[in-house]
Amino acid sequence: MFTPRLPMGENLDHMLKFASMPSTTNWFQEVHKDNHSLGMSQKQVLFDQQSDYQHVLIFENELYGKVLVLDGCYMLSELDEHMYHKALTTYGMQNLPCHPEESKTTSGSPCGTEGDPNALQAQDDKLNILVVGAGDGGIVRDLLRNWAERIEKVTMVEIDQMVIDACKQHFPQVAAEFDNPKLELKVEDALKFIKSAPDQSYDLVLCDSTDPEGFAAGLIEVDFYQSIKRVMKPSGVFCAQSGSPFLMKEELEKTQTNLAKVFDDVHTFHGPMLVYPGGFWCYTAAGAKLINKNNLDMKEFVNA
Repeated sequence: MFTPRLPMGENLDHMLKFASMPSTTNWFQEVHKDNHSLGMSQKQVLFDQQSDYQHVLIFENELYGKVLVLDGCYMLSELDEHMYHKALTTYGMQNLPCHPEESKTTSGSPCGTEGDPNALQAQDDKLNILVVGAGDGGIVRDLLRNWAERIEKVTMVEIDQMVIDACKQHFPQVAAEFDNPKLELKVEDALKFIKSAPDQSYDLVLCDSTDPEGFAAGLIEVDFYQSIKRVMKPSGVFCAQSGSPFLMKEELEKTQTNLAKVFDDVHTFHGPMLVYPGGFWCYTAAGAKLINKNNLDMKEFVNA
């Protein structure tokens, strides 16, 4: 975070030093890989604390509204949070088998491929869903508001209680379903939780984690994906955020390569996300067979 424009040689060092420290000026700046940044003015700092796992910052910007930052990286803003949560939940749900009455869909709906009777298989049992991370609550909100009638239970495993509490206080419209009786919230390490979970437990696993660094580094490794496959039902689907196709190519390629070592079908979707590096984001799904590889229409993000 910085305000002054420094001499050429000092500017980068200054940015790297202060980009992920608590706010001391009226500007926040995320620096990505030493050569790309996005800055916002801070109208008001609402929350600024260090948890056991990461630094948590929430501030208000006149254009973006309230903004959540973890360890110096933008997570969401009030302006664009619906884009991320809509994409990840829809790309996962649209690849699950459907009830017959749901067979008439549009290309962006969560129900498989329109007009393909082989893809639209009846699913008698309600869904059991696992959500990894997602401490802001937006994934759970979208699942339980848009597909409540199909869902038996959502288990959310988030390691950082501070993120949950801060978002309940400052993003109540995002953290809106934490009291839903269909949600089981577990505040613990997701890697350990999944290793101890029963086989073939979940129809859908959504991974809404921070970038794969530090305590989240294991979330794009083959061992993690093998554990995910073990706890998924045979027709189950895994879907995770997988970075920028332009600025995080190595991370995206590693995700795709490692998923392909474990799952038969892997596909990467795309969508806008204004506060993320490059403004355009990837979500990668995997399973035995993905039945809908359509991206959402841009109007789905703009008009939400």
